[in-house]
Amino acid sequence: MSRARNFIVNSLLVLGSCLFCMGVAETGARIYFHFAPRPPTNRYSFRLSDPPPYRHAPYYSRAFVDESFRQPGGWYVPRGTHLVVPGDFHGAYINIEHGRRRTTDTPAAAQHAVFVIGGSTVYGAEVPDAYTIPSYLQRLLNARQPGVWRVENCGSISVTTAQQLELLRTLPLRKGDLVIFYDGVNDVVEGVYNGDPAGWIVGENRKALRDAGPFKALLVRLNLKYAASKAEGYSVFLSAVVGGLVNGANLRPKSYLLDPSKTASLAQATARLFRRNVEEAASLSVAAGCAFYHFLQPQIFSGARRTPYEQSIMRDYYINPNGLETAFRAAWPLLEEATVEMQGVSSYDLSDVLDARAPGEEFYLDFCHVNDAANARIAGAMSERLYAAIESGGVRIEK
Repeated sequence: MSRARNFIVNSLLVLGSCLFCMGVAETGARIYFHFAPRPPTNRYSFRLSDPPPYRHAPYYSRAFVDESFRQPGGWYVPRGTHLVVPGDFHGAYINIEHGRRRTTDTPAAAQHAVFVIGGSTVYGAEVPDAYTIPSYLQRLLNARQPGVWRVENCGSISVTTAQQLELLRTLPLRKGDLVIFYDGVNDVVEGVYNGDPAGWIVGENRKALRDAGPFKALLVRLNLKYAASKAEGYSVFLSAVVGGLVNGANLRPKSYLLDPSKTASLAQATARLFRRNVEEAASLSVAAGCAFYHFLQPQIFSGARRTPYEQSIMRDYYINPNGLETAFRAAWPLLEEATVEMQGVSSYDLSDVLDARAPGEEFYLDFCHVNDAANARIAGAMSERLYAAIESGGVRIEK
């Protein structure tokens, strides 16, 4: 009995000491960050900081940011595929049904579908349903040809043109439909930044978790859970520690990106696959009786002139990992070249569509994700080029 009592007492002393130390650390962290505000250390805390792109957005609120990080109802990779499908989700701002983000203002009985296929910038988790590129495009098409087109948001996270092509093969294409590819960024992320032009980002993330070991993998999952469940409100100290440990890797560029010849080789391979995938997508669409249009998307590293705000987030490696700019500098000119040289493809370079802006106007939330004003401008540029090509009766390839 004496031993058992001693064990219990000692255990309680250890537990009490741990709780006391954690309480001191938490109190100290809260006092420190009260007088020296902590800069954002992940996307969630950055989005809550009222960044300039959200300053005049009518929907911006903590409720919106929380929902944008809580959605969707899981991400799924169907067996035997590299597709990434969002689970159904119904919220005040964001809705996903049958694996598709909702497009607003669709006609009740449209004659033809417009399939907008791309990555997370098409999916548009940074804005409510009505402010995505497909929803803006839907309203523009409604104004030109009421009741003719139904725009489908076929965006998903982390997909390259190879996965877009894989998705295209599964769609119920009908004669007279339109297929739009909007892309470029994820090909550079996977092909150059991750160093595997033929790979896929989800596969790379899975490998990174396996290689990290169980402790680091647990921290990554905890960090993601914290972002979704507002854990910063529960523990400032623990949130800072976990966020710092997980995101610390962002501060160091990958070794092969320090080798210009290796980076250039990866960029060339990426551009070749990018062009091949888009040209094959165009051929498949035309064979199904559909028109095909390709748009190379804007991203922060392609901007001609950067504002002080853009320069600040480019230097913030918690938002844009170190090495991304090196990857884009090497690959993007090759993707621009491939875009205007594709054979038999209506292909357009929108890299500079966000360059012109009013004083104080900001678009970028990181290197590629943008706000509602940017989505409106991108959809407008798409609409102009679609109708120029349609009305000309032929294929146009231009910047």
